[in-house]
Parts: sequence; C-alpha cells; structure tokens
Amino acid sequence: MKRIKTLHSSSNQGAYIPRNLGGQDDHLSRTTSKYSNNSAQHPISTDSIARLPVPDRRINLKISTYSMPVEIGCFSYGPDRGIKMQCREALGYYHCPTLGASLSEGFSDRFIKRDPASEHLDALLNCVKDANQRLQANGKAPVIPQICTWRGIMNKIAQVPYASNETWEFGVTLHKGTIYIEEHESIEKQKSKFGATDRDAMFTYWGYKFESLSTIPIPPNQLEHDDPVLKNRETAVVNTNIQFCSVFKTNYGSHSVVMGAEVDCVTREIETGTSPQSVYAELKTTQVIDTDRKRHSFEKFKLLRIWLQSYLAGVPKVIIGFRTGDGHISHVQEFDTSELPRLVRGKPGMWDPNRCIAFGDQFLAWIKQVVTIDDWNTVYTVRFDSNKQMIEMLAPVTGGDQVFIPKDFSLEK
Repeated sequence: MKRIKTLHSSSNQGAYIPRNLGGQDDHLSRTTSKYSNNSAQHPISTDSIARLPVPDRRINLKISTYSMPVEIGCFSYGPDRGIKMQCREALGYYHCPTLGASLSEGFSDRFIKRDPASEHLDALLNCVKDANQRLQANGKAPVIPQICTWRGIMNKIAQVPYASNETWEFGVTLHKGTIYIEEHESIEKQKSKFGATDRDAMFTYWGYKFESLSTIPIPPNQLEHDDPVLKNRETAVVNTNIQFCSVFKTNYGSHSVVMGAEVDCVTREIETGTSPQSVYAELKTTQVIDTDRKRHSFEKFKLLRIWLQSYLAGVPKVIIGFRTGDGHISHVQEFDTSELPRLVRGKPGMWDPNRCIAFGDQFLAWIKQVVTIDDWNTVYTVRFDSNKQMIEMLAPVTGGDQVFIPKDFSLEK
C-alpha cells in the first residue's frame, strides 16, 4: 500500500482501494487549401489488401519487449498555439489541489478551446528534425526510426485485444525508410473533441480544470506562505492551446520507434544529468468509486487506458482526482504506473499488460510487411472496428488531400 497514497483527504469514503491490495517552427510548410478542415474528407480506396485479426483471448501471444523510452526532444504550445522547440515553459509543477474545489468554475467564461482541426504530425516531425540537427551539430548520429507517430495512436493499437465499441482509422506513409502513422479524423469527430453535447463539454472541461487546479508555475519548494500562485489557480483561464509534449525514442520488440506525447506536469525540478521522464506525471479525473459496478468499469476500461498512456511514454506517476457527481474534488490519489497492472491481476475479465504490448509489436511487424511503397505522396489506410474483430489495410492511394508528409521532408537535413 505504500505506493498508493490518498492525499489530503479527511476521509477515505469513495477512495479507490484495490480489492486485491487493500512560436510555430517552419520546418514544415503547407498551403492552406491542401490542409483545410476538409482534409478529413479524403478519398480512400475501398479495396482491402491485408487483414490482421484480433487474436482470440484464449490464445497466448508471444511475449514482447518495450524498452524504457529516452527523451530526444520536447516542445511547448503557447497560449496562441505557437510552438517553441526544446522548451518546457508549458510544463507546470504538481501541487495538490484544494479538496472540495469546483471543477465547473469558469466553464462559461474562462474556457479557451483550441482549433479542433487536425494538426497532423507537423509538430512531432519538426521536433525530431530539430533534435537531429542539434545532434548532428555535435557530431552525433541523427535518430531515424522505423516508426514515427503520436503516443495516442500507439495507445489505441495496443488496446485492440480488449477494445469494445471502438473504431479508428489511420493514414500510413512510408517515406525514406520510416513509416509515419497519423489519425484520420472526420469533421464530426473534430467538432466533438470538446464535447458533442453540453454535458460532454462539461465533462471535458472538468479534466482540463483539474489540471489547472493541480499545477503551479514554480517548484513547490519555492512557495511562500499563502503564496498567491495557489489562489490564482482557482480563477485562472483554462486555455487548451497550452500543452507540453515530450518526444522520445524506444525499441518496441525489434522495431525502433519515435513517439510524441503530451505530459501534464512534473512532480519536482528536473535535475541536470537525470532523465526528465523520471519526474513526469499524468493527471486524470474520474468519478468517485462507491459501487462494485463503478469499480469494475474503472479497472477494466479506464485503468487500462491510463496505464498504457503512461507506460508508453515512460511516465512513472499517475495522479487521479476523484470527483463527485456534481464536479467537486473529493480526494486525490497517487499511483506508480508500474503498479497499475497488479491492481487487476487475477481478476476475471480484466486485462493483461503483456498481451497489449505483444499485440502492439505484432501490429508493427504486420504494417512493416504490408506498407512497402516508399513515397511521401502515397497513403495507405488502416481501419479497425471492434465489432468485426479485424484490422484491415486498404489499397494505397497516391496524391490528394490525405497526403500528410511534405515532399522534401527529411529527418536529417
């Protein structure tokens, strides 16, 4: 129990107690017409050229490996969505929020939503290129992965063995030896990013508000008595443009992979010579768990997503704010990412982390076999529908609005 803490709560009522434990970069340039909001309505082939079935849960998969991610770069989105490379100014420090605080405060007048249109892989590619230029300037070899994508995409892939009512569609391009994967988003999905209904929008806001209430701009050890930065959290504007992203390399089975991932905060200052990821933390909210049904749902679905999201990016700490039905913070708990799978181990109908990682490896091996046309202007489409229990690859299409890698792009130049 020492690795799972309830913070600053006067009561453990509703606490989760495990039953079995107790400036925009210019490297990429595009035309407005080519990457307008209509780009989601891309022409794609309807011919399936390859299929990868979801493995029967009764069949064991070959165990795979996932090496500890190593950060190669980072960037911050500012209040106007401008990007600063190798910059951590958007990364705040965790400081426990005030219990009982309302997550709804500011929803109507202090909520800035970023443009929901797809940003493709632009920022990620720019960051890898910038990092490589710095490496080469110091006489070091650039990082040229076999796979490059966002962590969220790999998260969806690795969840496939346990997915229900889940569909997704990705665009895939092989360019100069690297496979790039981005998500195809419909206009409807883009518009619903911050909630398709007023109720959904409020739930989305609660998550952002919890992050705002849980972070401060200075290290906690520099706080003074009654420091105004703590009070300012309650009235601060929630601006979803502001984000910090870590870009890291890893070996996933036999595949070299580079991913980019949003990181919510750090638990302390990053010491010189240490891995930045050692102090990264993920912030999440969920409803108070006061019934067995809620517990089962949390452990089976949300805990899997939280674990994968943190594990893939090498984030060691997850901090969850448990909220009441009307959006007030009941209590806060910290979890070590490495301990999360143990909370569901041996429980019927739950997930196995090894199975998720093994399937992700299997998917990458499959996609490397199928995607063979090395051309920035050629895009394959890969689809998944959990009702069909099948991933399928559609025939590649050349040209058109679905193209997402610039013609002359190179990770080395």
